[in-house]
Amino acid sequence: MRIALTQGYLLCILPSMALIAIPDPVSIYESAKNAGLERQAANSFISVMYSAWISLMWRSGTSKWASWTGEGQAMQDAATAAYLSLSNLETKNFLVLTVPKDLLESSNLSRFQSEWKAK
Repeated sequence: MRIALTQGYLLCILPSMALIAIPDPVSIYESAKNAGLERQAANSFISVMYSAWISLMWRSGTSKWASWTGEGQAMQDAATAAYLSLSNLETKNFLVLTVPKDLLESSNLSRFQSEWKAK
């Protein structure tokens, strides 16, 4: 809707509404391409956030203050559990997790077990 002031009168012009809209193939292609890029950007952002949180928890668990308070192993266990839970999304090409190598050692991962139960 456009409003204009003409010779002292307020003129209101409404756009005409089409009964049949013919889709534009170029705009359909562009919107699909942009949606793919937006989805990829969102996946990358989520991957960064989870990777950063897992790395933070893992490295904070090795710090002196965490060892002194007794929370160090709990923080490392939380990081490992989060990695194991989210690693299923890596196989579906949703996430790309980047974690410290020592988190992936078999001695660490062997202490955890993942189960999936259907309702």
